Formats: sequence, C-alpha cells, structure tokens
Amino acid sequence: MNYLKKHFLFIIIIISGTLALLRFNSLQIGTSYDDAHYIILAESLASGQGYELINFPRPQAERAFPPGFPLLLTPLTFLFPSNYLILKIFSLVLWLSSIYLIYKLFSKRLASPYLEILISLVALNPLLIGTSVTVMSESAYLFFSLLALYIFDSVGHAYSVTNSENKMAGYKPALLILISILIFYTQLIRTIGIALFIAFVIYLLFTRRFRELIISVIVFLIGTIIQRFITGSLISTGYQSQVFNSSIPEKVGQVISNIIGYYNEVISSSLIPIFGSRLDSILENYDLGFIPFIFNIIILFLIAFGIFKTKPKLEWLHIYFVIYVCGILAFWNPNVGSVKARFLIPILPFLYFYFLNSIKFFMEKFPQSNRVAITLAILISIPLFVRNIQDVINPVKNQITDLSIGANWVAENSPADSIVMVNEPVPAYPHVQRKTINFPKQNQDLIRYVDNQEIDYIIISPLLQSPRSLDLDPFIQNEVLPVLESYPDLFTLVYENKEHNVFVYQYNSGN
Repeated sequence: MNYLKKHFLFIIIIISGTLALLRFNSLQIGTSYDDAHYIILAESLASGQGYELINFPRPQAERAFPPGFPLLLTPLTFLFPSNYLILKIFSLVLWLSSIYLIYKLFSKRLASPYLEILISLVALNPLLIGTSVTVMSESAYLFFSLLALYIFDSVGHAYSVTNSENKMAGYKPALLILISILIFYTQLIRTIGIALFIAFVIYLLFTRRFRELIISVIVFLIGTIIQRFITGSLISTGYQSQVFNSSIPEKVGQVISNIIGYYNEVISSSLIPIFGSRLDSILENYDLGFIPFIFNIIILFLIAFGIFKTKPKLEWLHIYFVIYVCGILAFWNPNVGSVKARFLIPILPFLYFYFLNSIKFFMEKFPQSNRVAITLAILISIPLFVRNIQDVINPVKNQITDLSIGANWVAENSPADSIVMVNEPVPAYPHVQRKTINFPKQNQDLIRYVDNQEIDYIIISPLLQSPRSLDLDPFIQNEVLPVLESYPDLFTLVYENKEHNVFVYQYNSGN
C-alpha cells in the first residue's frame, strides 16, 4: 500500500497514457475541422508564408483562429513535414504533463485520499483522454493555464505583500513577468483564455497589489500588439460576432439558453458518463426515465455545494473558474450545442474538485469515511474506464465520413502542384496533400469555374458529417456530377469507390 501511495502519480499517468495510446487513432485528422485548420496554419508559419490558410490556391488570411497553438506546432511541422503523428504525440505529452500540474495545484487543497481520487477521475476522464490524442488546442490550453496557476500558487507568495513592515520584501518582478506571459499565451491558444487574465486582474485589485497589476497589464498589452502583428486582428472574427453583434435581450436569451443546455446533463455526463441515449431509451421503456434526471440533479447539487463549502479565501483559481463559466455562458452561440462539452474540458479538474469537496463533507459523517470515499471513487471510475474501452472497440471515426477515401489516391498519384476541388477544402487537406478549393456556388458555370481556378482533380464524395451518410449533396448529385459524366473527354474517371460513393475525376484541360 505504501508503494502504491508513493508511486501513485506515476502509475496513474501511465494508465492515462496507455488509454490514450489505445485511442490514438480514434478520430481521423480533419474530421474535427479545427485540427486541419491548426495544421495548415502551422505549415504556413513553418514555410515563412505568414499566418494564412495555404491549402487554398490563393492563400487566405486567417482571422478566426488565434495563433497560440499553431505557433507551438510550427517547430514540429518544420522538422517533421506532413508527419501528423508527431503532432498528436505532442498533444499527448501536454496532457500527461497537465496531470502532474493538477496534482501539484490541488495537493494544497485536498488531503489524501481525496487528492488521489481527484487525480484518478481526471486522468481517466474520456473527454480529456480523447482530446489528448488529437491535434486540437484543448490539451495545450489546459497545460498553459494550469502552469500559470501552479507557478503563482507555489512560488507566487515569494513576491506577495506578506510583510507589513517591508511591503516590497521578496518582490520578484521576473516571476510576475513569467506568469503574465503564461497568462497571455493561454489567451493566445484560445480566446476564452482572456478569463485567466481578467481573473488575475481582479485578484490583484482585491489584494491591492497595484505594482504587480501594472506589470501584468503591460505584458498583456505588449503581447496583444504582437498578436495584432501576426494575425492582423486583436480578437478572432468569430468571437467578435458572438460578443458584439447582439442586443442585450438577445444576450440574456443566449445566456439562459446556454444555462439550460449545460444543465441538461452536459455537465454531469462529462464528469460521470453513466447515461447515454441508448440507456435513456431503455429506462424510458420501463417508466424509469426520471433516473437520469435525478442523477443529474444530484451531481449539480454536489458541485454547487462543493463550491459553497470551499474555504472562504480569495484565490485566483476560484475567480478564474467563475469568470470562465460566465464567459462560456455569455459569449458562445447556444445553437452550436455539439461543442458544449469541449468548453468544459479546461475546467473539468475544477468541477471534480468542487464535487469531491462536497463528497468529503458528507463522507466525514460516516465511520471509516476514507474507505467509503475510495469505494465510491472506484464505482465512479468504472464508467470512465468503460467509456474509454468502448471508444477503443468502436472508435468515433467509424461514425464519421472517411476523408481519406479518394484523397489518398490523389496524394499518391497526382503531381505535387495539382489543385483539387473537394467538398471540404480545409479538412481534406491533410489527406490530399495538395492545394484544395471548394465547389462553385449554384448557378455558376462548372467548366468555366474549373478553368479559372486551374483545377486538376475533382473528388466527388459525401459531405463530412456524423453519423456518416453515403448520400451526395443535392447540388453535387444534380448539377455537378451530370456535367462530369456528360463530358468524358474533359473529365476522366480515375478512381472510384462505390461502397463509399466516392469518385475522382481528372480534368483534361488541354482537350
């Protein structure tokens, strides 16, 4: 038992890493869209072409995605061109490092065995493990936000005003500059990271550390100027539209809609994924549909009670949690429900902490409370582990359109300077490895469009969607495909996969 406790952190990191490796190919690159976006931007930076979507024949300036994560990928993209395996490994390393930071950050706030329970639940969480083996920004955001919080938490008091007789005792501006840089870079990875900066400003104001506040703001402003130089904008265009392009009543309605969305089992299923649509249907058949509802209420109550029971001490991480939650409720489009769980990923460790803080309060009423808590933790860990294994057996990619079909053929058989017309130019790029461009709009002359854009190959395939469908887009089926079939001298069928309804045509512009 002593050996297990001594080496617990190492063991749980190995377990989490093993599950991640088993799920390494669970999601095909490009099917998340954002991952292909990051890859293209990193390749653009690595090749010295600026911050642009260079997959298009005429590169497009990027304004929606902040440059933090692509900048992290740039050295790897330069050293290992087109090796996306390395990028996924990098994301995994960030995740495993985050487990260590979570342990250190909460070791001052939870005693054993609750600290070990917290780390176990976080390390086994299928959402966190799943994103750790994708080329997505979640693991990077989690790592840098936790690193900033941990450094301040562990050594921040070295420059805190703790000596009333000498208020500048131990003041270390270099340390504050480092923390401020980490705060800014967190925001540079994902714009919601501004919550970390706002929370830090609030903390410094309430603790009357005005010199530290000035330094932090200066660092952030310098970083913002650099960001403006790289991307041409201070805030992504997507966030601009969500933040500024709505009236106050619309914003209030958006917040209410988001609250309802997260309340409706999103939070509880992200923490303890026991229920799902299939099990819910079975329970409904036996008139037990109220069970998921009751379970959801209990989980939310425990989290809320855990927040209430947290020691009444002004701490940066608790302010950050509140600001972050307010940010995702106020500024994210509630109609895009599929990403609600993704926004919880950076605060899942905090949600588990508050949840366990509440459990600890109630468990102390029982004799041998630690044993009861460990038993409960094992029961909670079972669905987390099972969900990971389910994804190993039946990976998510089996439910989503396969982007590699047809694209791989083009990558292996076409000239390197070919231009390929596809449904999804950005997601298809990592597979086709050629310049990509979208189909023309309706009522445009197809042959003239192909000539003007100097297109060499055309991939006809179903749209990227989940669950996958073999049906072609009506416009492709009714307007594009008939033209290709009507001019066999101009368009030569060079590849077909009838099972997946994918066809590749070569355009013979010289004929």
